[in-house]
Amino acid sequence: MDGLFDFDAISEPKPTTGGMPAPEQRRRLRHHSGLSLHQIADACGVSEDTVRAWEQGSTTPRGNTAAIYGHLLAALDARQESTAAPEPPPAQAPDWAALGALRHEIPTRAAAHAPCRRCQQPTQHRVGGHPQHLGTRCPAPAPDAGRALQTSPAPAQPAARSLVLPTQRPPLETGPTVRLAYPPIKARGMPDGPSAVLEAGPSGLIAHLADSRTRTCPADDLHGLLAWAVNRLGAAPVRREALPPGPLLVLTPTARARLALPADLPDLPARHPRSDHPLLQQARAIGWQADADGLGPWTRLHPSTGDPACDSIHLAVTDWGALHHDAWNLPERLTPGELAAALGQYTSLVRTPLGPPGACGHQLMRDLRPPAHRHTATGALLALGVGGALTRPVDPAPCEAPPGHQLASHRAEKDTLADTDIDWWRHPAPDEADRTYVVCLAVNLFHLAGIREIQVADGPAHHVHHRPFDHKRPGSWLVDLSAVPQHPLLPPAFTGTGPAWHTTPAVAYAGTRVGTAQLEPPAEGWLRPGPTSPYLAPWYEHLRLARLSVLERLGITATMDTPDLLAALAALPQADPLQRALLRALHATGQDALAALAQPPAQPDQTALTAWPSPKEPTWRPDLHAAVIANARANLHRKLARTSRSGYWPLAVAGGHIVYATRTPHLTEITDTPTSDFRIGISPGHVHPVAVRPLHWYTARCAEGVNPAQLLKDACPSW
Repeated sequence: MDGLFDFDAISEPKPTTGGMPAPEQRRRLRHHSGLSLHQIADACGVSEDTVRAWEQGSTTPRGNTAAIYGHLLAALDARQESTAAPEPPPAQAPDWAALGALRHEIPTRAAAHAPCRRCQQPTQHRVGGHPQHLGTRCPAPAPDAGRALQTSPAPAQPAARSLVLPTQRPPLETGPTVRLAYPPIKARGMPDGPSAVLEAGPSGLIAHLADSRTRTCPADDLHGLLAWAVNRLGAAPVRREALPPGPLLVLTPTARARLALPADLPDLPARHPRSDHPLLQQARAIGWQADADGLGPWTRLHPSTGDPACDSIHLAVTDWGALHHDAWNLPERLTPGELAAALGQYTSLVRTPLGPPGACGHQLMRDLRPPAHRHTATGALLALGVGGALTRPVDPAPCEAPPGHQLASHRAEKDTLADTDIDWWRHPAPDEADRTYVVCLAVNLFHLAGIREIQVADGPAHHVHHRPFDHKRPGSWLVDLSAVPQHPLLPPAFTGTGPAWHTTPAVAYAGTRVGTAQLEPPAEGWLRPGPTSPYLAPWYEHLRLARLSVLERLGITATMDTPDLLAALAALPQADPLQRALLRALHATGQDALAALAQPPAQPDQTALTAWPSPKEPTWRPDLHAAVIANARANLHRKLARTSRSGYWPLAVAGGHIVYATRTPHLTEITDTPTSDFRIGISPGHVHPVAVRPLHWYTARCAEGVNPAQLLKDACPSW
């Protein structure tokens, strides 16, 4: 950044104006100073979203934060105009260190004189905290220079002195010794693959690569490690129109110790991206920083002047809980080489890991439907994007906003979406009481089944009144579905009574039950106009094929007949533990990614808010999450209704887990009936057996007032 700042060309000082600069001026000052939103946020102790809102004029800084921001803008303006800004009081001083090398170019005016570090004449000006005349030329010595200097006398000067014209600027004394740059995408080499699992060796670190090779990593600190990674690691984009994924570095306990990082997971204050944690201090020393999520078991680091979307390296610290004690749940006994091989297999099936499986799955949506992307610093077009991508962050409709969101803070319960997973149970009917067993089955990847047809539009919802229902238009509808008949031995197809908010898949299913003409017209709607696309279709297919590949390694294929398949499923707990762990990770990749569509923000600056705004992520879409839930409920209810024609009615349902009363302990008693809509198999939407219990176990749980299906779901994890 140092080369960006040159004081040789200095314009005439302009008079200062009182008050806060206009929003467009705030943004101009930052851009002309070569600073990122993150650096301004660091300096003021706020989030990037807050600074963005200040620059857009949508919010105004207040209180002490306004004073800090005002002093920072005044300093940037003073630097551009080669004037001196008043030195702020300590309580209102920005964190100048957040500005990187630029902090050495900020001119201020102090109360006392001190000798200029170039010419030794007295000056009140400070540049980067050091006494120094402004600009590149120091003035001729004043006759009363000795009297002007109050704190310490200036050394003797010649009687006549010409203007000082230094041939070069003095070295920066407190800046980073070296700034680590990330090579441009087209210049990046990646001979060692997408990831490395590191352990300490006799000299430096040993890197275990995804293809079972090992390499020596000559690094004893974070700088050396990142410098090695940016030149050795990387992967091609999931599709050519997308951005390449960032490399992954996994620190085992010995590697963490070699890098002098604490063994314990940082506490909440230390996880903040602007904390003084040793890892962040090492990163700042080379001009890097953590993203807004801060520190954790998984941390994303990138150059302060880079683009986090394409210039990042992901760090997983196993001592802090990554991989072994999160949703990955990989066996702790894995050697570094085995761990590297497991992550390499996941990468070949899905993408390079960047966090827990759900985060990987969420990013995979963007990888497979990428928007066009320009580098945030250079403006270069890095990704062409494809049609049907989600390109801009949008607020949800008020009825779609998750709890805790600003739009949900004053919302009545009746104004919340009614579509939820089924949570229902009943006592056995008289003709079921003489059966001996209850069997529990589960739908494979319950929420993923059927999502290929869900239509998504890129843009905000528009509020409409008395619009006829359109099953092709994504959105939410205020409609009364009481006309849909309910059977007492089936769970209700919809929750709530009377007018309630439902998503398009729910209303469409109601139309198939009674005919759309028989439904009351919607009173209101929050609809998304414009072109639509099956946004999740390529994502679903990608995960489906990945899952089939792992199952094949476990000896389970789609062509097996039912007895052989059931035997293979029964033997699954004794199969290769690494492949079983990968299978669990793939399930979490799909299910948790869908939950991430509506999850609250995890950034330290946001979690403390009583009501948080929408994350600035185009793939944060609570409306899509709600449509997935409604679609899964409708599909399951349809299967339950069709299967009931054979005389088998569900006793309990919890999400995708269903309990039936049977005469034998075999799931085939249900699936082999002529009208059963459940099929034993391994594809999403097929079912597999979960547990068998005596009927009296079920009735005892009913007497306790709990849902037996939920108990079995919790006690018998799905494979």
